[in-house]
Amino acid sequence: MPHTKDELIKLINLDEPDYPEIVAKLTKDDIPILTELAQDPNLAIATKAISCLGFMNDDRAFAGVEKAAKSNDPVLRVAATHALRNMTSRPATEKLLGKLLDDDDIGVKKFALKTVEASKLSNLKEKVKQMHSKETNEHIKSLSKQVMDKL
Repeated sequence: MPHTKDELIKLINLDEPDYPEIVAKLTKDDIPILTELAQDPNLAIATKAISCLGFMNDDRAFAGVEKAAKSNDPVLRVAATHALRNMTSRPATEKLLGKLLDDDDIGVKKFALKTVEASKLSNLKEKVKQMHSKETNEHIKSLSKQVMDKL
């Protein structure tokens, strides 16, 4: 039986949540409510819901992270980028990260690069190379070089 919305909020709305421990208490039936919470106006709840979705191996969980990655709010896009670290076995993850590498927000670009690096997504090396050649922000340019060298 899925948790109620209030129960899920109580589970995830901690100062330092242990996501693997939290997700171990959830079922696939909780994904729709987590996806709803991932759009919550309270960004603390929304980002934690996105993180939980990232740990769930399910197409609907990926859809929830993808929706956050397409949000107008860069905080939600950063959270989605980080959540994708746990979803790298999905072919659609690389495509989504490729789009996030092109984001206008520097924070989103930074976390997309860190996710590509941590996940060793060598299929995105050419995309990172293109990003590096066009990037004007020195920090992002330096980080993209670092990622290219590690892929």
